[in-house]
Amino acid sequence: MNFRIRELNLKDFEKQKILRELSVHPIGISIMKDKMILKLMKVEGIDTRAANILKQECLSLGGDCAIPHSAYNLKDERVDCIIIGTLSIYKKLIPKLKLQPFGLKIIAEELERILFNEKINKTKIGDKIFEWGKKTYIMGIINLTPDSFSEDGLYGENFIDNAIGLATLMVEWGADLIDIGGESTRPGSSPISYEEERERVIPVLKRLVKEIDVPISVDTYKPQIAKEALEIGASLINDTHALRFDNEMVKIVSKYNVPIILMHSIDGRGGKPPNENYYKDVILDIKQFFYERIEYAFDNGIKRENIILDPGIGFGKGVKDNIEIIKNISVFKSLGQPILIGASRKSFIGEILSLPVYERVEGTIAACLKAVEEGVDILRVHDVKEVKRAVKMYDEFVRGKDENIS
Repeated sequence: MNFRIRELNLKDFEKQKILRELSVHPIGISIMKDKMILKLMKVEGIDTRAANILKQECLSLGGDCAIPHSAYNLKDERVDCIIIGTLSIYKKLIPKLKLQPFGLKIIAEELERILFNEKINKTKIGDKIFEWGKKTYIMGIINLTPDSFSEDGLYGENFIDNAIGLATLMVEWGADLIDIGGESTRPGSSPISYEEERERVIPVLKRLVKEIDVPISVDTYKPQIAKEALEIGASLINDTHALRFDNEMVKIVSKYNVPIILMHSIDGRGGKPPNENYYKDVILDIKQFFYERIEYAFDNGIKRENIILDPGIGFGKGVKDNIEIIKNISVFKSLGQPILIGASRKSFIGEILSLPVYERVEGTIAACLKAVEEGVDILRVHDVKEVKRAVKMYDEFVRGKDENIS
């Protein structure tokens, strides 16, 4: 025999590429590309009547929907189900569901948002363009505090020179951004005054903007600090309160037209949730929070491409919550915004490995690589050199390299 058959185990980003390598006509590629991408979508707590209609609609289009056996006799009021279909099938299914009762219209709109929502592909931070999806970007942390949870707080004697030296090293090690902050958010820490935060942050920032050539982020929720930092040359605001602390912050970010990181938290400070049942569903709760914060930012003049989302590892979450967040980054990616994760040296790593802060680098790398696998865009870390090397290698396995792939 003069032929052979082999199974193609391709990632989604590789499928258009292989069609081009086969010299398929561009029109053919446009027709076939959505037929090649299979998506399994789990719908939880759907009306049982809606589940039966959903299954019939999927079958009519060549897809399917897995539902519990009990759904056929309407034994349960609500059930979970799994939709099985290609993107091509979903494009036909969604309009049909919008005409159906029992909440299927809302489900259709959410499917549309997740599968076909316009995604932010690039963001200008300072004078650099960050192309989301091409690589994982590393943000190095400079803590200008005496009481950082990570035991790397630099505030004290010679803190300005020490901060500049560390930031310079981080850039040499491969940091794409530097994030400086003057107030600790560790569990049990107390807020500090504007004057104290300014004394820590502004002198360092004034030198940093002259001595390093990567964008500088300022970790603050105080609008006065943000305004002065942006005027000096900061390129990004990292707000642990997600624009909830002071209404002036959204005005400043909009006026200066800079990106902002909106982080999920209960009150902008670290620690576990108030009680075990605080979150009904931690992933859905965070997603709903992001819906509201994105809409608020957008309605107040902040451009879509300037919004970066941070689920807030360690901020009001327990060990299981933090693990769930990292495993479900794709849920947040469906919002269309770039995602940042700050798992570095966090307590959940210490609890799992029974290790102190200064011995958590391996756990940090493991958490970071899982986040990369799930599609994270920025990793905020203390151990830049080690994480950068691991992530650069891992990117070769999981990132698409073909610039023409949409």
